[in-house]
Amino acid sequence: MKDKWRERLGRIREKLWFLRLDEDLDIDGEIQIEETSLPSGDSYDEELPGSGFREMLAKSRRWLLRKRVIAVLLVACIAGGFAVYNNVHEFQDYVITSSIDNEVSAGTQYKAAGKNLYRYNTDGISCVTRDNEVKWSITYNMQAPVADICGNTMAVAEQQGNQIYIVDKDGLVGSFETLLPILKIRVSKQGVVAVVLQEDNVTWINMYQPDGTSIMSDKTTIPDSGYPVDIDVSPDGQKLIVSYLKTDKGIITSDIVFYHFGAAGQSQDDHIVAQESFEEAVMPEVYFTGNSRAVAVSDRGYVVYRGSNAPKKAASVEFEEEIISCFHDEDRIGFLFRGSTEEYNYRMELYDYRGKRKAVRDINAEFDEIKIENGQILMYSDSGCDIFTSSGRKRFSAAYEKEITEVFYFSEFRRYLIVTRNSFDKIRIS
Repeated sequence: MKDKWRERLGRIREKLWFLRLDEDLDIDGEIQIEETSLPSGDSYDEELPGSGFREMLAKSRRWLLRKRVIAVLLVACIAGGFAVYNNVHEFQDYVITSSIDNEVSAGTQYKAAGKNLYRYNTDGISCVTRDNEVKWSITYNMQAPVADICGNTMAVAEQQGNQIYIVDKDGLVGSFETLLPILKIRVSKQGVVAVVLQEDNVTWINMYQPDGTSIMSDKTTIPDSGYPVDIDVSPDGQKLIVSYLKTDKGIITSDIVFYHFGAAGQSQDDHIVAQESFEEAVMPEVYFTGNSRAVAVSDRGYVVYRGSNAPKKAASVEFEEEIISCFHDEDRIGFLFRGSTEEYNYRMELYDYRGKRKAVRDINAEFDEIKIENGQILMYSDSGCDIFTSSGRKRFSAAYEKEITEVFYFSEFRRYLIVTRNSFDKIRIS
């Protein structure tokens, strides 16, 4: 028995080897334990197993991070350089990427409607894709068709005739005939049309629903209200702006008149909710850029009106020089003036609808048509094309190998559609 206890005590002593009892124990049997301090910092890591591996892993992660940052910066530099080149470089060459046959009669005209085109002439109107695939077609017989478009809705009328056709992306919306010859037509997104009709010495301004139902009819004479030089209807079809030209005691005066056919105009005489007169000024163009903003362009500047019910003048700009041409979209308006040097034949000035000039450029170009389309200014004649950015910088200039009818830009990178008498040409400038 004693031998077993001695063996057990021996095994316990081996397990408790780390407890060292002082030879001089006090009466209470207090155990003295020697305190030691652990190394700290890098010296501690060096003494621990695997510390070298952790340092290698940290270095590897830092190097991987550096490589990723360098790669991102390199890609950003390449992309930035390409963007600068694309925005600053003036392209003078092009490649025809595809050409599709387009056999149409002389005098055929086109208007862009979203991703499609409306093509109309004396024989009818059709909707075609940019690949010249016909989506629908309507036939008629007009001697001199004129058209207006608002969004995807277009109205075609026979100038000095009586026919009116309203269409949208799905086809015919409505058609009817007027009793008097048509001089001018405008259309809203809903298909409401405003027309100027001629009857001897009397001019009528009428508005119709797409089925021909009359909305309003206003008789005008030169001695009373003046001659309606231009009209436009708001996209919602509720408002009408008219520019009247008259003479009073030998002084030419332009009157800008707003009509409202909704609730705001019910209590007003002849639905007139606002008007303003301009002495010794001609206002040959008026247009809406939305339901609550309209613009009147004069022979020496432009005036902006704002307001949904009773529009008021919000901005105006006047020029000292003669305006050669005016072009606009929903965000900006541009003017061409004669160049002041032999090197440039025009000066282009671009403005916003707050009356602030955004850009001015001296340019050298020849053109028959000019328009803003998807943020780019397209100037072209039957023999060549010049394209400018919204800031007035020249982007492309070249003569074309075919006779140009129309040029369109659909927001595709460096790609344009050129319509000729015999083809639809998709080009890429380079």
